[in-house]
Amino acid sequence: MISYNKPHLTYSQQIRHLQSRGLIIDDEKFALLKLQHISYYRLSAYFLPFQSTKDTFNEGTTFEQIIDLYHFDKELRILTFNAIEKIEIFLRASIAYNFSKNHHLFAYTEKENFCCDENDFEWLKKDIFKETTRSKETFVKHFRENYIEDDLPIWMVVEIISFGTLSKLYTMLCAQTEKEILDGINLPSFVFKNWLHLFSYVRNTSAHHSRLWNRQFVIKAKIPKHKKEFKGMINDRYYTFAVMTNYVLKAINDSFDFKSELKNLFEKYPQTDKKAMGFVDGWEELEMWG
Repeated sequence: MISYNKPHLTYSQQIRHLQSRGLIIDDEKFALLKLQHISYYRLSAYFLPFQSTKDTFNEGTTFEQIIDLYHFDKELRILTFNAIEKIEIFLRASIAYNFSKNHHLFAYTEKENFCCDENDFEWLKKDIFKETTRSKETFVKHFRENYIEDDLPIWMVVEIISFGTLSKLYTMLCAQTEKEILDGINLPSFVFKNWLHLFSYVRNTSAHHSRLWNRQFVIKAKIPKHKKEFKGMINDRYYTFAVMTNYVLKAINDSFDFKSELKNLFEKYPQTDKKAMGFVDGWEELEMWG
């Protein structure tokens, strides 16, 4: 263990520092602007693929190449967030519809309507209470002012709670309600629960502007054994996540053309190393993307 004592560097000093490591910076005004808007530290995550030797850029590497990779990653996060949003909204609607059909509209407050242990249910109940209590939504205010119940109906709750809490609520549903939600998706329960966990993780990564390109995901995707198109994939890279996302969007009949949007993004940034994301050659022609 050593003390962290890196000094503050002015933007001009940061540019000189990068040049001393072999980075080509022809337009220093452009570089200065980007360092001001993005920060050296955030950009440093995108230096690594251009460095075969630590702290030394490969010959011919330009500042513009690093910025292109950064912008690709930013647009990938936006595309990813938009795709997950479609799945998230479907899940909110489906839980509200099927849970209220099988139970009463305040049944989420009662342990007997879930298939989980007491501790998990108490955690869920506490989290729902915390998130609904602090909500400033107009429809919540209207409900509080006009009805005597302390609890909100399930279809309001699912619109307020975070995706993380929603996915955990889903994991506690009993078989009948879950079966109705999964109708048409054709995935085993344990697989879809894992996928929701991964969707939540990637959504949060995207929302916090963290790097997606070449990230090794902390949560590993479960691969459905009954689907041959999933075999042989690396389960902690973006490509497997993309296959999952595309599969679910098609299964729920969403019109969002994730495949075309992803392909267009790669065409816009042709130098992007797709293998670092787990993509295989000719991926867009495979049956799973049809």
